[in-house]
Amino acid sequence: MKVTIEETADASLETCENFLLDKLGLPLDRVEAISLNLIATTVERLSTQPHTYPVCRLALELGIGHYRELLIDGYRIVYRLWPEQEQVSVYLFAHQRQDFKQLLFEYQLMY
Repeated sequence: MKVTIEETADASLETCENFLLDKLGLPLDRVEAISLNLIATTVERLSTQPHTYPVCRLALELGIGHYRELLIDGYRIVYRLWPEQEQVSVYLFAHQRQDFKQLLFEYQLMY
């Protein structure tokens, strides 16, 4: 299945990187390695098994049932599956310690 990293995912990954640098004090080279690994693992898993992962619980609680959530090493990846187009769209990357609900609103994923 084709995996597309949407603009909101790019922007949220940058926010996540800043969180790791500023709040957790990780060195830049470590943050860059984490980001690259996160993208590679996300694409690998979602291109082969997008149906495996559950509906995003928090989005569902807010009335949005079409997002799914993949967890990788303490990171949340929010995506939508488009079976008729055989495509997966990744919309959000977040560290588990970031305010997830705020990120959903900030990146306007509550539609």
